[in-house]
Amino acid sequence: MDATPAESEAATTEEARLDAALGAEVRAMRARRGWSQEALAEKTGYNKKTIIRLEHGERAMTMAQMYKICRVFGIRPSDLVLAAEKEIGIQ
Repeated sequence: MDATPAESEAATTEEARLDAALGAEVRAMRARRGWSQEALAEKTGYNKKTIIRLEHGERAMTMAQMYKICRVFGIRPSDLVLAAEKEIGIQ
């Protein structure tokens, strides 16, 4: 069964909010460590532009990117997702 346009729009909006919350959590963790975006890019192997887009929620984070970023921070991907869900009120 296909989603209605309203359901599709709501899902897209929620996805955008989650992308933004994930990015905000990455930005906050980076800042707490005193790392620049360049430093995080170096540690993950991604370029600075990718880090900027992820942190601003302009780009959806792939599972591979999430895993690599979380590994650099020493946390589990589930910890990052839980923090982002709390941020946007998904429980």
